[in-house]
Amino acid sequence: MAASNGTTNDNSSNHDQQPIVQFRAAAKGPRCPFEGPIEFSLFPGGCLSLKGNSGMGKTTLGSVLCGLPGHDQVLKKLDIVMEQCEWDSTIPKVERCGVLFQQTTLLDELTVAGNLAVALKLHKDKFANDHERDLKIKQLLDAVGLHYERDASKKPNELSGGMGRRASLALQLAQHKRVIVLDEPFTGLDHQTAVSVAKELVHLRQTQNTCLLLISHEPHLAEVVMDPTKTHNNQVIELKPKQSQSKDDSQSSTSVKPSLFGTTFRDRCLDRLVDYIGYSLPLIAMAFCATGLAVAMLTADLLRRLDIQDQVLELVETEVKPLIKILTGEEANMLQMLGVRMKIMDLLQKTVPPAKASLFAIGLTKLFVLEVGPLLTALLLCGRIGGSYAGKVGTMQATKQNKLLQTLGIAPQWWTLGPSLVAAIVAAPLLTVIGTALAVGLGGIVGPSYYGIGTLEQFRKDSLDAVFPALRLVSFQGLDWRVTYQSNPTWVDTLVEVGTYPPIYLLLKATTSIWIILGVAEVIARMQPNLTSRGVPGVITFSVVLSGLLVILADWGFSQFWLLRQ
Repeated sequence: MAASNGTTNDNSSNHDQQPIVQFRAAAKGPRCPFEGPIEFSLFPGGCLSLKGNSGMGKTTLGSVLCGLPGHDQVLKKLDIVMEQCEWDSTIPKVERCGVLFQQTTLLDELTVAGNLAVALKLHKDKFANDHERDLKIKQLLDAVGLHYERDASKKPNELSGGMGRRASLALQLAQHKRVIVLDEPFTGLDHQTAVSVAKELVHLRQTQNTCLLLISHEPHLAEVVMDPTKTHNNQVIELKPKQSQSKDDSQSSTSVKPSLFGTTFRDRCLDRLVDYIGYSLPLIAMAFCATGLAVAMLTADLLRRLDIQDQVLELVETEVKPLIKILTGEEANMLQMLGVRMKIMDLLQKTVPPAKASLFAIGLTKLFVLEVGPLLTALLLCGRIGGSYAGKVGTMQATKQNKLLQTLGIAPQWWTLGPSLVAAIVAAPLLTVIGTALAVGLGGIVGPSYYGIGTLEQFRKDSLDAVFPALRLVSFQGLDWRVTYQSNPTWVDTLVEVGTYPPIYLLLKATTSIWIILGVAEVIARMQPNLTSRGVPGVITFSVVLSGLLVILADWGFSQFWLLRQ
């Protein structure tokens, strides 16, 4: 067994064995955390213990060996060059290397048996029947010290820490992994459970001929895995730091000032505001452009096709002609009726096109300002802001950050809900206005330019009149807020007049929606004090769906409020 950089070997039986993999990595720059090259070969049934201080690159080297995604960028960042990672060509790629992570890593929606069945299926194992497959699953569980009858039907969240590690090991065995990287496999386990898992690893080496690459800061447990009385092919490699590294670190620590951004309420508000507007704006813009174009084109096409000339001329024959007889006492002759028809047609040509243009501009503007704009924005923000906030609070709940805040004397709601609410109350109306303006603006281009519905100037004037109509109060500046259309106005009339004024109405709908969105996310995410990371996706989904339903219900309520306007 070849090795370098602080090695202890037991290679008594390696001379007649073909190595599974030969590995060599070298330091090629100042950012590399370890001294000298790292070189080793792994053999069936062997164990390599990779030792060193935290941050020395042990996990990085393990990831490179496994071929995990993203390791190329990490190597480049740390100035590490891969000089050799040569696997035995007779070993299929899918059987080369697996990883046992620090936490139990199984598919949440499947039972332990289901996880193993998927692994066996992906490895293309063939079974004559279900009984033969179940027997194989039982053998895998027996190999790691689990019981088929008791443990196979459990979901991952029903497993203890030790049972989860064993099930993860069985998953690697199901795909016949020749090498398993153990990245701190004993983290979070009590001593008795950790020793039990370590003994199972010894058993795997003896019975399955599995090779292990062990990364652990618990030497007494590493000694159990590498018990020389029961195993052979043991190797220890210690990554040594560069001699100048500690000196460089002490110098850099005085010259680089760490960021404290996020420690104040203002910082968190600014961070959320940039997040909510920056990431939401492209979504809002695309959605409103598509919706605005579709509605404007459909409306303009309908108005262009609308022709009332035949209906009006028919009324001339059925209504005007008898009226002439009543007034004159004589039947209207052909010349008289021709003059009437020409006059009517002239009036239609002068009045109908401007009427269509005003109808198009006012209808499109009010549709988006009063209804589509606030509702579409709110539904999009249910996922964008509501889902994001529910995920953040849920993650903090699952990782005990909320409990940490409480021990520090900080209300978790003040830390997360306060800044998010302030930022969202600013962002939601702004995004609604931007989206609505885009949709209406596109309508102003589509109608006049492509369908001949009025002119751009007329569209702009009618739209502004629709958005900013005269406020029907006695004197807004003089604070006499009585409405002018009632002889005995009440405060309800004033409330309806002011509340349904288009800009105020839009602002009220946008603000109410964001209160609903964040309120629902806050309640759902924080109502589960023992939430785990596996439950966070469910929290996000429930929050988005429920807030969307409540936003639609609130929109109906606002519509009823609008109907009170006279």
